[in-house]
Amino acid sequence: MYYLGIDGGGTKTKAIITTEKGKLIAEALVGATNPNSVPEETIKLRFQNLFSQLWTQSNLHINDIRQVFAGMSGVSRQASKQKMKQLLSVILEKHENISVDNDAVTALYSGSFGKPGIVQISGTGSITYGINSDGEHGRVGGWGHFIDEKGSGFSIGRHALQAAFKAHDERRTLPLLGEFILEHFHEKELTDVIPHVYQAADIKVEIASLSRLVFKAADQGDVMALSIVKQQGKEIGKCISRLIDNQFKKEKQAIPVVLAGGIFNRVDLFQETMEQTLKLLGKEVHFIMPEIDPAGGAVIAALKKDGIQFNESEFIQNYQMSCRG
Repeated sequence: MYYLGIDGGGTKTKAIITTEKGKLIAEALVGATNPNSVPEETIKLRFQNLFSQLWTQSNLHINDIRQVFAGMSGVSRQASKQKMKQLLSVILEKHENISVDNDAVTALYSGSFGKPGIVQISGTGSITYGINSDGEHGRVGGWGHFIDEKGSGFSIGRHALQAAFKAHDERRTLPLLGEFILEHFHEKELTDVIPHVYQAADIKVEIASLSRLVFKAADQGDVMALSIVKQQGKEIGKCISRLIDNQFKKEKQAIPVVLAGGIFNRVDLFQETMEQTLKLLGKEVHFIMPEIDPAGGAVIAALKKDGIQFNESEFIQNYQMSCRG
């Protein structure tokens, strides 16, 4: 039996076909498919390209697929989920078993393997999302960079710029983080950075990219960078705590929290502060770093829809080995 998982993001979209035991049969990549930022006709063309790659690689047809599960950014509302499902249904010859949900679900399942829990996604943007033991979905944040997205690359980068310009306004010596910002933009004066920021093709991505400068400066003991990292770790902890209060009050055991997104490539900078914050707020959690990617999490969701029981260790091993192969 074959299952098709889709991880549709604001930057790229990945689709895979695997067996029920996690062996990868085919994978394909195209650009963004977030309906909030990509025209519908472009999304349609990208999905057609995506599936064409899969069928060519696998020598399979849509009729060979038991379940299709798409975790998509930009489809939080029921109406947008239904619209995306209809679009996929047309391309996939009205296949009966197509499910569409928020991409946070597939990120969660990449670490929880379909079990209840919370996922903290901290990439360019951020969201705290969870599914409790009653199957109820809940979220904190993820409302876009104009409103929140604490603990995101954008938030970290924005705080870096704010701190550097505050030092400039107060006529203080520019800290190491400020020097890194100048190097990044190939400028000698901080004021010359302004056009690079406000005239960027994608301001959110441009500012989020500065997060790596914060990590670099933190590694070298820069007080400003360390302060930013600590504050963002606290904010992430508070978001997780808030979702536990909203959605997981009945849980008696430590809540699993999957850490997903590029910011957690440097989880070593955040974990202690997150743990301390949650402890102070009286919350017991255990963090999980996923061993498969969100596209694999989409396959887990497809298997769950099909009622398939599987061995987690075997699935991870098969998936990782076939990805490397």
